[in-house]
Amino acid sequence: MKKLLLVSLCFLVLCITQVFAQNRTVTGTVTAKDDGLPIPGVTVKIKGSSVGVVPTDANGKYSIDAPAGSTLVFSFISYLTQEVTLKGSNVINVALSTDTKQLNEVVVTSLGISQSKKQLGYSQTTVKGETMTRSSPIDLLSGIQGKVAGVNISQTGSTPGATTKVIIRGYGSINGDNQPLYVIDGVPLDNSTPSQNAYYDFGNNANDVDNNNVDNISILKGAEATALYGNRGSNGVILITTKKGKAGKPVVEFNSTTTATQASVTYTPQDEFGQGWGGVFILSENGDWGPKYDGVLRPWGATGATLGNMQLIKPFSFIKDNVQNTYDTGLEMDNNVRISGGSETTKYNFSYTNVYSNGILPGPYDIFKKNSFSVGASTTYKNLEISGTLNYSARTGSVPVSGGGNNTTQGNGFYGSLLQIPSDIPIKDLRDYNNVFFNTDNYFTPYAENPYYDLAENGSRYTNNHTFGQLNVTYKLTDWVKLNFQQGADVTAEHNKRWSNVSIPTAGSWNAGNNVESAIRANDTGSDYEQAYNSFEYDTKLQALFDKKFGSDFSLNGIVGATYNDRGYSQLSTYITNLAIPGFYQINNSLAPATSTETDSHRRQFGYYGTATVGYKDYLYATVTARNDVTSTLSSGNNSYFYPAANVSFVLSQALGLTPESGITFAKIRAAYGRTGSDTSPYQTSNTLSATNSPLGFGSLLFPINGVAGYSVNNTLYNPALQPEQITETEIGGEFRFLNDRVTLDATFYNRKRDKLILAVPIAATSGYASEVINFGKTQNKGIEVSLGVTPVKTKDITWNLSYQFAEDRSQVLSLPDGASKILLNDIYSVNLYALKNHPLGEFEIPQPLIENGHTVVNTQGLPVQDPDQALVGSIQPQFHMGLSSNLVVKDFDFGFTLDYQQGGKMYSNTAYLLNFIGAAADTKYNDRNPFIIPGSVQSDGNGGYVENQTPITHSNYYSYYNISDNPATSFQNLILTKTYVKLREATLGYKLPASVARHIGASSVKVSVFGRNLYTWLPASNKYVDPEMVGNIGTQGIYGTGLGGEMGEDAAGPSVRFYGAKLNVVF
Repeated sequence: MKKLLLVSLCFLVLCITQVFAQNRTVTGTVTAKDDGLPIPGVTVKIKGSSVGVVPTDANGKYSIDAPAGSTLVFSFISYLTQEVTLKGSNVINVALSTDTKQLNEVVVTSLGISQSKKQLGYSQTTVKGETMTRSSPIDLLSGIQGKVAGVNISQTGSTPGATTKVIIRGYGSINGDNQPLYVIDGVPLDNSTPSQNAYYDFGNNANDVDNNNVDNISILKGAEATALYGNRGSNGVILITTKKGKAGKPVVEFNSTTTATQASVTYTPQDEFGQGWGGVFILSENGDWGPKYDGVLRPWGATGATLGNMQLIKPFSFIKDNVQNTYDTGLEMDNNVRISGGSETTKYNFSYTNVYSNGILPGPYDIFKKNSFSVGASTTYKNLEISGTLNYSARTGSVPVSGGGNNTTQGNGFYGSLLQIPSDIPIKDLRDYNNVFFNTDNYFTPYAENPYYDLAENGSRYTNNHTFGQLNVTYKLTDWVKLNFQQGADVTAEHNKRWSNVSIPTAGSWNAGNNVESAIRANDTGSDYEQAYNSFEYDTKLQALFDKKFGSDFSLNGIVGATYNDRGYSQLSTYITNLAIPGFYQINNSLAPATSTETDSHRRQFGYYGTATVGYKDYLYATVTARNDVTSTLSSGNNSYFYPAANVSFVLSQALGLTPESGITFAKIRAAYGRTGSDTSPYQTSNTLSATNSPLGFGSLLFPINGVAGYSVNNTLYNPALQPEQITETEIGGEFRFLNDRVTLDATFYNRKRDKLILAVPIAATSGYASEVINFGKTQNKGIEVSLGVTPVKTKDITWNLSYQFAEDRSQVLSLPDGASKILLNDIYSVNLYALKNHPLGEFEIPQPLIENGHTVVNTQGLPVQDPDQALVGSIQPQFHMGLSSNLVVKDFDFGFTLDYQQGGKMYSNTAYLLNFIGAAADTKYNDRNPFIIPGSVQSDGNGGYVENQTPITHSNYYSYYNISDNPATSFQNLILTKTYVKLREATLGYKLPASVARHIGASSVKVSVFGRNLYTWLPASNKYVDPEMVGNIGTQGIYGTGLGGEMGEDAAGPSVRFYGAKLNVVF
């Protein structure tokens, strides 16, 4: 028995030894056959096995455990797949040959369908996920600013989680939304800003997409590219593809980023004159119109019996960086873990991200938190494939008031309050707003609010829960026909609360009129506003996909399908004023009844569509597309509309038989034509009723009264004959690659026209209405887009890539309603933004001085007289936009940067208005504030003629010269700024640790990097006030977000933000 056991044990050991001997570690390097350089990212797998899949590293090296006699398969896009059977050697080096038939990569196009790029007859840009997250922004698209021609990306504020605004090929719609359609994994994404308010920014829903889980985005710009999306794609489409699991062992990826944030651009103040007005030092003034700084000790702040006749004293000196130093260094942390894997038939992906950001404001008043969960899976059984994704984002934030001009006494903005502090008063000393000298009673000026009080006692907070996902089922009927069904859902629930505390000075105090000017501070009786917002969108799609070859020369592929979209929202708001108990923010805490409003919106749309592409010999492709939509927002007879499109792609290099050895790797020319449309928001075709609220001399008359309800018709006359806006676009372009892709060029010319624009225009008051919704007019956008790529250096150890982007868009208003010469888009004070016939869309018109025979006419105070007619001073539209990106890889190190340049365009600045009004602007120290006479000016002689002006502007009325009320003729010129800038948008430095080091912690890859975003901004000398990208909320018609009116300018928006950070990436 013992002998038998010993023999059995020896046999078992021998078997185990043989099994292990059959597996061995194979290593090697994969290079390109044409230039011998290593190829990173090549998939190396064991043929016929679902395990043992590895990619090559940055140096083209791989290591894989494989059984003896097995076959390794090496595959990579644009290269021929190669198989090698293992024999005696454990080192297998492979040189892949270029696949001339696959030189154009496969990209995601309309309806999420993958298609060979060489077939496309229109402009399409793909951005990889790693490009978007290289500098680790917490929003979706900031990482590609300056990297895509024809796509302008900006944020409407500096608070964490602020709205991201995206404009593709310029503004065209006058009244509608100019934002693109977002589509994630094939289904539309609601990109609304649920609780928009003129002075609060709660962010937009597209930023709920976790960029750590994005594989790539595809940007479709023209009407032909977006025709399959119908009216929702009229402003372009951003297709988002999330990461998927791959066959092989589970992969765990961990990303951790820590970022410091700082205030970037603030105004340049004058540094010679201090507190006062009219050249006189006045303790209660909020302006810098006082005497020259002399460094002598002077009193400051309030005084009087209520303060025990105490008085603060300080040197009368300019304080450098007084505003800049008010801001804190913010902290931002972004941690993500992703787990993926699967077999050949079933794959999975899970991602979780936690974001925490405390912004640059002093104190916990701009905090943003977000938790994002994403899960996806797919499985294949015979001819059936089922896949799905589910995403959930929960974000919360506290948001300060972000604008509000000079009326800061009503809680209208931290930054606006800062600007009204003379530059000799130490701002940080005011932080304790309960201090007897800095509270509501005794804050130094009755004309403004203590900014720290404003932060702590006036603000908002919100919570947003956003769930979106899709289920996709595909069945392969034949080798060339598939049926596809997709159901998408997008649901949002948001609640926000906004408040201001009671702020009324005590009788007899400094700000109750007991100051040197007897000025009385405006009272704030407090308020509380609460809003609940719920939205839904359900998108259903059924389609057949076909792809067939006819002989060796012809191919046919396309789609036929139908889609049904159902979306809407409900919003319930209630607010109170006159708080009964200060600091207690509940709707029942009021001395007056609460006011509530409820809004419901619902719309449906059904569309059917088809597209077909005919190919000839892999070099000529012709595509025709058609879609018809039926919408519930328009009246019967006008609610069905048709969108045709067509494009042609001609691959010259394939037709001429050119090979890479000729120096021309790829050459294609293309042309496209498309027509899309845009319907209107719901309830624009018939009049609506609202509960009556009639203002009276002693208050308002609110219904119901004694159980009797009262309703009134809206003051806008709606139009049952309203038709959808129509967009037609032609586009020509080409793509060229030279010297084995060392030089690439993509150029596009486009001409887009919008007709039947929808807008509410004023009508005669005798009609009983204030405005009427009509179709009118036509606009045009012409432009050019150029993308140039160059690889100056490409060796075994060094690769240097350069990318240049250029875009120019020119808009023009071709026609307006009959009898109208201009349409008001937005206004503030006497600054008007118009749509003018035969002018660019968005022209500024401001007051101008009266000129007689080349001389400026002045009044008896020596100030310019205003001309009855206003002057056009430029358009909101930039002349062009350029970007330059560089990425240098030296072995395991990489260094990159992006420069972003915008030239031209105009904007109104309320920051400039405030600084000029209070005498803090650098230009207000003109002539050292000595008396001066406006050069070449004349005065009326009282008899219809003019005489030379002898009246100077004196130190005592300098402020009048810069004040829009006293001198509207020229002071508005100081408030219209250029939008020109040059930005160091991004800089990154990364290092990938050696594989031997990574293996010590059980990882396959470890990379550390440092980065910066918005590191520096160069502005022209004429703009000493604000970063032009802070354009957002302004005037009577502009609000945070995406409207054309909001492009007018900024309303004390505050500084932009720069970021410095470090990132760790570990893959297990």
